Parts: sequence; C-alpha cells; structure tokens
Amino acid sequence: MTHRRLIPLIALSLLLSSTAFAQLSGTHPDYRRTYTDELLYVHPLLNYAYDLEWRFDWHRRQLSANGLRLATGSVAAEELLTDVDININEPLNDKWRFQGRFTRLGLRQRAGSDEQLLLGLERSVFDSSAIYLMVNPQYRKESMDLALGYTIYKDDREQYVRAGLFLEDFTYARKNGVGATSEQEQIALQWQVRLELGNEWYLYTDGEVGNGFDRAFDNPTKSPEIAGHQRRENAAEISISRFEKNGLGWSFWVEWYDIMEAMQFRQAGSDYDFNNTQFNVSAEHTRVVGDRHRWRFLVHYVEQRAESIGAEAHIYDRADLLGGASYEYLWQNSGAALAYAFGQPDVSYMPAIPVNGFEFNYYTDKLIASWRYRFSNDAQVRLTLSHEVSNQGFGGGSVQFQMFF
Repeated sequence: MTHRRLIPLIALSLLLSSTAFAQLSGTHPDYRRTYTDELLYVHPLLNYAYDLEWRFDWHRRQLSANGLRLATGSVAAEELLTDVDININEPLNDKWRFQGRFTRLGLRQRAGSDEQLLLGLERSVFDSSAIYLMVNPQYRKESMDLALGYTIYKDDREQYVRAGLFLEDFTYARKNGVGATSEQEQIALQWQVRLELGNEWYLYTDGEVGNGFDRAFDNPTKSPEIAGHQRRENAAEISISRFEKNGLGWSFWVEWYDIMEAMQFRQAGSDYDFNNTQFNVSAEHTRVVGDRHRWRFLVHYVEQRAESIGAEAHIYDRADLLGGASYEYLWQNSGAALAYAFGQPDVSYMPAIPVNGFEFNYYTDKLIASWRYRFSNDAQVRLTLSHEVSNQGFGGGSVQFQMFF
C-alpha cells in the first residue's frame, strides 16, 4: 500500500473513532457559566485563532484535497478550547469520490461542545458539478444525520458553490427509546461558497440555518422528568480575503451565531426558554517586510445578547472591542513571534432578582509568545504560551496544526 493511500485510511479511522454521542433530551449546559469571563473572546478570537494564511489555504483546498487542522488551548482551569476539522476528498474513479467530514467544536462562548461526522459519496454530473449524499453513522440510531446536495466547481475544485439539505436526527421519531414524538422535524440549509471577485480577492461563506426540533415526551413512565424540548442552533460566516505569496494579506469577515432552547419539565417551576445571539465583525492584515519580518494585526467587535424566561430568568448584554498585534521573525522554515492582545468588554447581567445583577468593563490583555515550523507547503505547526497581564497569571498554552495530503 502506498504512503498516499495509507494516510486517508488513518484519517478515516480517526473520523470513525471520534463519532460523537448526541446530547440526550433532558440535559442542558449551564449557559451562565461564562458570563463573568473577561477573556471570553480574547482566547478564541485572538490568542488561539488560525491566522489569515491558514484560513485562506483551508478554504481554498477543503473540497479539493484531504486535510486536517486543529487548534487547542486552555481557556479555563477545567476547560480546553478544541477546534478540529478533518476533510477527506478521495477520488475512487473518474466519476465517484469518497467524502468524509468531521468537526469538533468546543468553544467556551458557545453552548457546550459539538461534534459532527458525515461520510458518503459524491458523483460527478455534467461537466463541472456533482451531487453528494452523506450520513452520520451514530451508535444511537435516533441521532443519525443525513446530508444531500449539489456542488458546482471550477478552478480544479478550488472555487465552488455547494448547497444542500441537512436532516439532523432524521430517525429520532422512530428510534428514540423514551416515547418521544417529533412535533417538528429539524431540517437545515447548509452551504459552502468560494468565488473569485477579481484582483485576487475571494468571497467565502458557509453556514447552517434551519428550523430546529420540537419534541413532546408524552409517556411519563419512560420520561419521568421531561415533558417537552425545543432547540434550534444556527450559524453563518461571510468573508472577503486576499493573500499574496509575498505574505501580504487582507481579510474582512462577519460571523453570526444564534441558539434557542426551551424545556418543559413535569416539576412545576422548572421550565425555561433561553435565547442567545452573537454577532462578530472582524478584520485582519498581514505583511512581510524585508523577507524576515512578519506583522499581523487583528481587530474584532462582538455583540452578544442572551435572555432566559422562566426558571433562572435573566437578560445578559455584552459588547467586546478586541485587538491584537504580532511581530514574527522568520527563518527559512520557521518563525518566532511576540504578540499583544487586548479586550475591552462591556457587560450587563440582570436576573429576575435585580440585587443579584452585575456590570463590569474591565480592560484585559495578554502577552503571547509563539513558534511555528513549516514541514512543507502542505504542513505547519504553531505553538504558543501566553501571560495574562491584567489578571497577573498564566494565560495558557496552545497547539495549532494544519496539513493537506
């Protein structure tokens, strides 16, 4: 077996071994656990974020090559940020292609962690397009997902327009073991688009927007605590970017995330209806001066609003202005960098009992030292250590890795 064929099999085994168990009805995260975190957005958006070059290359090759990327770093004494993507795009013959997708997203500013595995086939149709069908082979059959759609390609699959339907837990009504019925099946529109705008600028957008589920638990013997559960989680991103081989790059993007969860319990007074929306406007600029000196500048503005009705009722408003600057000295295959990152949150929390509310707008900042090594044009690793200046403590370490094969 050739080395080229062995690597996709190793990656596929990682996909299969990482299959996630879906969140069971009746469990829910503590949405308020991050409300007092001054560095809530500094960690993921500045300290541990993939840089412009890595993101640009990932978007360019995510449907044309096999790829793996990960970012992981400490965000709390007991929590680790995890962002993992594995893409398999393996030709089987001139018409068929095996495709695999695995994502693990554990971000403290979102609702817990999420994993998704999709495996399937793509079939070429017409001259430069394809249809695809992918499934999530979960251990728990009620948590199986189905994705199907159509993709138009150009530029050796590095420009694309992909749109399809995602049917989450599409066997839930027939396979759940708690006597639940689906009042509303969850169907979402998924898309991925990368197109050249001219003058080496590229548009990229992806997202998933759907109606969510609505489930009733009518059998108190099989479900003694939960009577109803509704949930909807949507996200989207759009960006325009340019990156040149000399290291000069610009990127502007907007991200949107929205979650709603409502639960009805058999015990009176425990019901709640929670909504959380986050909106992020960002810009990044990189340049290399004199072949040895690489500069990177980042700025974000984030707005978050969360509201809960019923048990633990509250309103939470937050606005963060974030920024960072990095200087990196470059050698032939490596680089060492020192960066400064800051955040200025403006937070207001108002619970049902006003005396327990709070407000704060503390300035927070971090010093970050990093080292990167380029194994080849297809593989890089980056290690960081940071110090929280304002909080006077260790800011955590991280590992970032990206490769194509």
